[in-house]
Amino acid sequence: MKYNDLEYELFARQFILKEFTEEILSELNKLKIAIVGLGGIGCPLSQYLISSGIKNLKIFDGDKIEKSNLNRQILYSIEDIGKKKSDISKSKLLKTNPHSNIESYSINLYEENINLLSNSSLVIDTTDNWHTSKLLNEYCVKNSVSFIFTSAVGHDIQIAFFPNKKNKHICLNCLFPNKDDVEIPRCETVGISGITAGIAGLLTAQKTINSLLNFKDENNILTLFNTISGEIQKIKVKNNKECQLNKG
Repeated sequence: MKYNDLEYELFARQFILKEFTEEILSELNKLKIAIVGLGGIGCPLSQYLISSGIKNLKIFDGDKIEKSNLNRQILYSIEDIGKKKSDISKSKLLKTNPHSNIESYSINLYEENINLLSNSSLVIDTTDNWHTSKLLNEYCVKNSVSFIFTSAVGHDIQIAFFPNKKNKHICLNCLFPNKDDVEIPRCETVGISGITAGIAGLLTAQKTINSLLNFKDENNILTLFNTISGEIQKIKVKNNKECQLNKG
């Protein structure tokens, strides 16, 4: 499947950049990305991936749209309240590129259905649910699938990319080895800036492009960003020999 004339018009300003060679466009066209969570990060993330020429998306979210979502979950509007996030997201994304291939699932992922992620080039976790994050991480490690963990609370963002190459074990569990739900602030208790969620989505989208198209080495790096101070920290994650998922 190649880009058609309409798509070349849609993405014309991006595709004239020197990085987007014919080889890169061929690779971009084939990438298959799964986004788990269509909230404040997942909405702008999915929108900008489609706007960047990504054509194959699997999107997952078992929730319905609520009023409190609207200040940061930019795919939704007042008229969408009570509807399924996955359905509305797919409808809105197809309006950007009607030739994209989007599979939407109005479900949460568990061990019983985790194989719906099969054939993914990359799995992106935006769930803000520790048990789901651990499940996704384990699946990606065992199946050598690239994985991005991204979260935001208050004005703080954290994003980590793990390529999960065979025999080179470094994963989310190396960084956060907690078996149970960690005691961290949640958006529903301490709040979140809508702008912060949006920036997290944009940064994650760029890291996705950087990593999968080899624009920049993002491997095993935890990025921390505060939207008030503008300070960025990058921490290289190392193999934790005590990690339960360590393959070697």
